[in-house]
Amino acid sequence: MTEGNRRTDRREDLLAAAGRRFVAVGIRKTTMEDIAREAKAGKATLYRHFRNKDAVIDDLLEREGERFTRALEQGAAGRETASDRIEGAFLAGVRFFVDHPILTKGRDEEPGILLPRITEGGGPLVRRGLALFTELIAEGVASGELRRVDPAVAAEVVVRLILSYFAFPPMQLRVDDPEEAAAFARALVAGALRA
Repeated sequence: MTEGNRRTDRREDLLAAAGRRFVAVGIRKTTMEDIAREAKAGKATLYRHFRNKDAVIDDLLEREGERFTRALEQGAAGRETASDRIEGAFLAGVRFFVDHPILTKGRDEEPGILLPRITEGGGPLVRRGLALFTELIAEGVASGELRRVDPAVAAEVVVRLILSYFAFPPMQLRVDDPEEAAAFARALVAGALRA
């Protein structure tokens, strides 16, 4: 294993430890010392990777942005049409946020810390979602399956809708019911995007 790989693995261990602490006691109550202890690392090791807790939070959200992208890609994978890929990615995006322990704990108990980082200014989750949905919608427009829309604008609407399920948990739509959620996603894509 190279030094770079060890450093990456150690950084990932530290982020995982931070995530566990954030879920267990909350972001505000978690100290850098708590994260180091959870990771079975020294404080100096933690500070070599992150200058402060804000840097830990930012990097944790960047990591979750990568996971969000993978979830969207998996939701779209193996589906035949652009509409189907968009529906699958949409459902995967909603499930990602609704089921995510760190994000939901932050939303429910400390909304002033995570919500602005996620929803304002194109944070990593938003940027990555926009990129993927822009690509999927552009493919559908190019094939004639979807109406002629600006893919970037349509992608922003889709990502904002996904984020709304995170910021305001579903009241009527049962996202844990795969059939109901899929029917909603189909209606959304059909009504808004299909040619």
